Amino acid sequence: MSGQSALTTTPATLDARAQWVDTLRVALIAGVIVVHTATGYVTDIVGWYYDDELEPSTLAAIAFALPILLGAIFGLGPLFLVAGWFSVGSLDRHAPTGFLASRLVRLGIPLLLTVLLITPLADLVGNLWQEDRSFLDYLAMTELSVMWFVAALLACSIGYAVLRAIRPRTGTRARPGRRAAVSAGVVIGSVSLVVWQFSTLVDNHLMNLRLGAWTQAAVLFALGVMAAESGWDGSLTRDAERRLGRLAGAGLLAVSVVLAVAGAQDRIEELMRDVNAASVTFAALYGLVSVAFPLWCLAWVRRRWPTHGEILAKAGRGSYATYVLHPLVLVGVMLTFRAVPLDAAWKFPLVAAAAVPVCFAVGYGVTRLPGVRRVL
Repeated sequence: MSGQSALTTTPATLDARAQWVDTLRVALIAGVIVVHTATGYVTDIVGWYYDDELEPSTLAAIAFALPILLGAIFGLGPLFLVAGWFSVGSLDRHAPTGFLASRLVRLGIPLLLTVLLITPLADLVGNLWQEDRSFLDYLAMTELSVMWFVAALLACSIGYAVLRAIRPRTGTRARPGRRAAVSAGVVIGSVSLVVWQFSTLVDNHLMNLRLGAWTQAAVLFALGVMAAESGWDGSLTRDAERRLGRLAGAGLLAVSVVLAVAGAQDRIEELMRDVNAASVTFAALYGLVSVAFPLWCLAWVRRRWPTHGEILAKAGRGSYATYVLHPLVLVGVMLTFRAVPLDAAWKFPLVAAAAVPVCFAVGYGVTRLPGVRRVL
């Protein structure tokens, strides 16, 4: 089993028992691409580089707003859990210093590439018809964009390397159970509520670092580490899987109701930033779903799709590059469809269906370039 991160594990290092990780990773990153396509056409929950055809006040925008927001809040949780899970083996093989050096290369270099090239270039290309600015103008206001995830993962990796340098692991720890899961949910909910007083889940300041989501990231990463150090292989009993699925489903439904009410009043940011009954309720539900959904997701995908074929193996190999490059590639696909005479609500699914395979094809193609494999 590979010990690399959730986005950088290669199919060649995965045995048949861990190929399901490719399926999970590809599905989640495809979901990210669909969400960002939606933000360019039908909902303005977050900004996108190309939004010339955006129609945020239509019935389609209202219908897509809530699932897009839920995907943005909870969609990457399973990858943080898997990242912590895979980090244990990597650190065991390379020691803390080697593990940290590897993370700095595979996470740090793409971060710099995004800030210095991909983000300003995507801004430049996406705004050709709206603004008259140069690449340097966009570079001056660049941001991490989708790479907040990688920044948070790098911070978690540094923390884990420092911890194990100070306190080396000895033996196998007890498998985290219900108490650990409940504790993780409580920590995510309570600490997030404090962090949201300064930076909510919908803030884009500090180069769009998304600090409001970092508590979820850190706790899930730590939970993944605990699980791997106990020898857990990602499986659950069917009864436990069903219970987690029902819990996650009920939590998502409750979160949807809370967000829908707040959204109808245009008070989503206040819902997080204020400290009252509604915000405490949302924080508690946020903590519950943040733990229940990733655990259920891992167990369900592992059981349903334990192995895969060659196409999915290649998509999995290129998934990290796909994630890093998809803002620029997606903008290119959007511009290709610019002349298609369709309303934005109809163009959104058409572009999403085209963008997902194109982004993965580009991602995999880039990994075939000499020297790139060591980074992406």
